[in-house]
Amino acid sequence: MALHSRREFLTTAGTVGVVSIAGCATVDGLLGSEWSSTADGTTEPLSSEAAGWPQYGRNTRHTGFVPEIRIDDPSEDWTFTLTGSMAPPAIVGNRVIVHGGVTSESNGSNGFTGGAVFSLQMDDGSQVWRRDLPSVGGGYSGCPPIIYHGSVYVGNAAESGIFVLAVRDGSPRWRHETGNSVNEAAVGFQNKVAISTGDELLAFDERGHDQWVYQTGDDRASFSPPAVGGGYVLYTTGVLGSIVAIDPREGSGISEWIYQSDSNFGTPTVANERVYVPGSNQIHAVDVATGEGVWTVEVTTSSGVATDSTRLFVTTAAGDLVAYQATDGTETWRTPLAADDGVYLRTRPLVTEQSVIVTTEKPQLDERVTTYAVDRRTGKIRWTVDQPGNVSFDAVAAGSRLYVPVYWSTDDSGGTLVVLSD
Repeated sequence: MALHSRREFLTTAGTVGVVSIAGCATVDGLLGSEWSSTADGTTEPLSSEAAGWPQYGRNTRHTGFVPEIRIDDPSEDWTFTLTGSMAPPAIVGNRVIVHGGVTSESNGSNGFTGGAVFSLQMDDGSQVWRRDLPSVGGGYSGCPPIIYHGSVYVGNAAESGIFVLAVRDGSPRWRHETGNSVNEAAVGFQNKVAISTGDELLAFDERGHDQWVYQTGDDRASFSPPAVGGGYVLYTTGVLGSIVAIDPREGSGISEWIYQSDSNFGTPTVANERVYVPGSNQIHAVDVATGEGVWTVEVTTSSGVATDSTRLFVTTAAGDLVAYQATDGTETWRTPLAADDGVYLRTRPLVTEQSVIVTTEKPQLDERVTTYAVDRRTGKIRWTVDQPGNVSFDAVAAGSRLYVPVYWSTDDSGGTLVVLSD
């Protein structure tokens, strides 16, 4: 099951977040303000925006690699809990931005689940601000937030579209309505932002003005966030599988090359002047400048590709974590982590200085899942941590901490962001 589908499946009722250490909320979140279609100005980037984990997969190339972080003996630092599920956070400076499902009269949901964005202090998880997204009738998209040039970009479900907030205080900047729920993360690049509706890839400037639209076509649909690399916006589709390289200039939206295959393509990852994309039963390595295929390797993946530029790391439908040589797709090592019935391995790998980190899932079992750290050079298990949930989402890392979102699908315990550090 694709991550897109899992996020939709797990949208359940939620309430205000709870931090499991001492501390209290300091700012309300300015609920009820109107959203305009454009903003008069832009927001200033945070001073440390180049570091941390600001975008999906950490950067526009979606590598998932944080070589400056090493975690050897983790224990729980703090947690943040919602009754609904939550997406992987974005992190810049001392702010952790979480998008999760909540129930609130103030967002117009009338007791149904709606989406809310929270800003938390990195050190202790205390709430800085909260912003409920408009949600008449309810709906939470599960879209991972990103931070770009001082703003938070996040997709919404019930009132479908992209919503943009100032990262410093949560104030609304602009929104763009779409016909579909926006479930996949945006990408910020060259003073623009692009986001997929599944049927279209939309590009805006930072004030919300339209830049271009790329239509996927009736024979295709997209279920993955776009990436940027090699001078292109890279967009993947399924049904009729394609990798599309789009000219990112204003007024363009023109494909420079299209690589097609009988495959449902997942999230693109860019490294070594190549784009690596998981398909239905292969990984495809494609020259990012020309769109020519370089190599393929047979494997049924269950996640996107992460890379340290030397190796590629993926999880498989059989429950293995596998490393391949980035140059030619040769398998380097394979570590079984979810071989038992009812146990799955579907999170996108997170790559640190020493480890590749993934978390299992047990969606039909009332059992805790496990986060594994596997040596990225040898494939040997370095450490494990059991988590308070039976479903997991992609982990991220920043500021010497590991952030693992988990969720209970078998009862009303909801979702928890577990923060680990040495």
